[in-house]
Amino acid sequence: MVPQVDRRRSKSQGLTSSSLCFWKLQGAGNDFVLLDLLRQPLPMDDWAALARRLCDRRFGVGADGVLLVESSERAAYRMRILNADGSEASMCGNGIRCFAHYLWWHYALPNDVLAIETLAGVRHVHRVAQGRITVEMGPPRTLDHPPTLPHEVQSVLRRYTANATASVAVLDTGAPHLVLLVHHVEQFPLEVVGPVLEGYYPGRVNVSAAQVERGDCVRARVWERGAGATLACGTGACAILVAGARQGLLERRATVQMPGGALQVEWRDDDTLWLTGDAELVFEGVWHKPL
Repeated sequence: MVPQVDRRRSKSQGLTSSSLCFWKLQGAGNDFVLLDLLRQPLPMDDWAALARRLCDRRFGVGADGVLLVESSERAAYRMRILNADGSEASMCGNGIRCFAHYLWWHYALPNDVLAIETLAGVRHVHRVAQGRITVEMGPPRTLDHPPTLPHEVQSVLRRYTANATASVAVLDTGAPHLVLLVHHVEQFPLEVVGPVLEGYYPGRVNVSAAQVERGDCVRARVWERGAGATLACGTGACAILVAGARQGLLERRATVQMPGGALQVEWRDDDTLWLTGDAELVFEGVWHKPL
């Protein structure tokens, strides 16, 4: 669906074929380059290569991923998500808030609820008070039992968890997450364990390390497949809440504090997860390098 109302001038007017208008957004420190393909159609043979170039923090714009705004036959809009390594993600809780924030800001949309199609299904995004955005993330899904972990990883888990087996869960909350409930999340060697465990599950998996502080608060760090250690992860926050609640360590509504900011997660009685957090437009610009 191409919006009928546009109250803002688009920089895409007058661009050459080798120039690309983009927007940089962030949610809880998880940052994205957004390309609006409704405003600037961009036929590409290799989206993965473009994502890698744009996300490069030294030679590109710099981001954890790329968001593509497309039309949809199932919802108002379609969001595609490309990780920093060029792989495509099914869902991103922080990304979809940034995506919706851009649409509300750029197209001056009056409605406070947007239906957005993702590879994980249609998700409804709600604009709430004080600049906060809430996303209906859908129900969690338990994946197969955790795989037999490498000996060196088991040794690490024994040092940082009460029970190396009970402290591991594999859940899908729009993206697959291997959740590790640990004693000291800041000391946990996520940058060492994350890359090992990422490829140790079919299709690769995100790795979340979480420390429960009390029933309504947990501190966490996430290693994201295709992006590495990020400042926040929305699907990871949801997976952490479910893993902690199932073990009786967390309530069904809690704050997940990540390095980039706090996310609120609620696991309702109808089994649906709801994620609330911020979203901010950081800047907009034009990429002049040959596409």
